[in-house]
Amino acid sequence: MSRAAMSCVERAKRELLPLELACYHALREMPGGTAGFAAQYGRNPSTMQHKLSPTQRTHNLTPVEVEEITAYTRDPRIVDSMIAAFGNACWVDLQPLLDRQQREHQGEVEALAGVLSSAGEALRKQSVLLERLGHHLSDGVLDHGEVAECKQLIQRVYGALLLLERTLDHHVEGGPAHG
Repeated sequence: MSRAAMSCVERAKRELLPLELACYHALREMPGGTAGFAAQYGRNPSTMQHKLSPTQRTHNLTPVEVEEITAYTRDPRIVDSMIAAFGNACWVDLQPLLDRQQREHQGEVEALAGVLSSAGEALRKQSVLLERLGHHLSDGVLDHGEVAECKQLIQRVYGALLLLERTLDHHVEGGPAHG
């Protein structure tokens, strides 16, 4: 099976990235890019371009800038990178759940629908992981890029399972009474 070479942008969407590259790609894909971020946070756009450039080693992001970029972009690749560096941990973005819970009524049907939706999302992400892993193993070779993609998908599965757990807790603790 032939393997087509991926561009760095395609790889950035599939693989876990080092923190600097995660920040670079997150801002690059935002409307306004680095200049928009710099204007929003009162940073020098030229300096930020240097700090974010994958080829520039004389300027580095500060922890405060990484925090601001994370808040500005809400790009999961940045958090994925930090979690990978931390090791043996996972994270979940609870904002979609919180948004959904705010929209839903607290009736029995809506609460059950939230649980089923979260369970379905967890299963969908597991299915994507297994499908991609099967595809990568079909040629008998598993390269570094494929392993990196699978690791990112595993993090997504962990997150979906944590979201399911949070939904179940909400259903029991804050949802409608069961009789």
